[in-house]
Amino acid sequence: LSICVASLKPSVLTHVTIRYSNYYTPSVEMATAQLKMVVEGAVIGGAYICFSAGLISFNKYMLQDSRFPHALQLTTFHMMVSTIYSICLASMVPSIYPTMSTAWEKKGTTLKYIAPLGLMFACALFTSNSAYRYCSVAFLQFCKEANVALTFFLACAIGMQAFSWKKLAVLFVVMFGCSLCAGGEINFVVVGFMLQVFSQVAECSKNVLGEFVMSGAGMKLDPLTFVAWQAPCSLAPLLLATVFTSSAQTFVDFKANLPLLAANATWAFMLNVLIALTLKRLSAVAFVIIGITKDIVIVLASAAIFGDPVSNQQKVGFMVTLVGVAFWANLKMQEQAENAAAKASDDEKQPLLAKECKKESA
Repeated sequence: LSICVASLKPSVLTHVTIRYSNYYTPSVEMATAQLKMVVEGAVIGGAYICFSAGLISFNKYMLQDSRFPHALQLTTFHMMVSTIYSICLASMVPSIYPTMSTAWEKKGTTLKYIAPLGLMFACALFTSNSAYRYCSVAFLQFCKEANVALTFFLACAIGMQAFSWKKLAVLFVVMFGCSLCAGGEINFVVVGFMLQVFSQVAECSKNVLGEFVMSGAGMKLDPLTFVAWQAPCSLAPLLLATVFTSSAQTFVDFKANLPLLAANATWAFMLNVLIALTLKRLSAVAFVIIGITKDIVIVLASAAIFGDPVSNQQKVGFMVTLVGVAFWANLKMQEQAENAAAKASDDEKQPLLAKECKKESA
């Protein structure tokens, strides 16, 4: 073998070496890249799950009668801290706010569309935090699973979604699971349930209308820039309501729990940053898996930390709901893939001369 190799020309040896390296190197690089993606997904996903589940439990803990039972003031403080942190972060690390300059250039248009969304978000946060005073975290999480159906029906109502019987069948599974969870609640409180329903309607309306008006206005803001503009728009009505509803006891409780409140509000802002990072770095499939895992962790944490009872009917209903949500996510990803393929096909069908003219005009 040595004699044969030695008899080869240098050019042939070079060719063999290149072919050899090209054959083996990509496998090593691919394995390294895949391992890096898995580790990154595990770290980001794990952090997102912990922060999301932790914030819900933290809010429930803070709103107990012995600490800070003032949902409106807690929501106001969250938005105030989020506004301050957004300003500081945008000043120190402007690179993570890629569309902030565009938003400032069109600040009149930005405020015109984000201000109403900020009001809806404020209502959603206030009613959601208020619901924690009446219902268990597990029950409220069961209710939140219905957001998939609410978002779909609202999107259909304004023409952003195409109705299909397949989607309706999957959403029927989700709604059936949610109804089992609601019917199996041991400590059902009507006030808390109605607050949660109002919160979900406001949140889903904000999300659907936000996508509608922002795309219609030709504005595509990154998640952190959107949060930076939405926070002060939500803070304004909340601050006004806080001024007229706060009592002397509110200030006493605020002073006594200030360190915990600061930690709670900081936690909420960090969750927004993690959500933006998750959307940017992870795939759609990973985000769906993480979302389902997060829901399970929240329910388990609720039962473990606060001792919230979960009936057998709710366990069955929750599993049915998660299966429905997984099928729904699969349908949405298939729809996005088909739309992307159709768009790519249309681009390929365009004449080459038309493409070149389009590039030159751009």
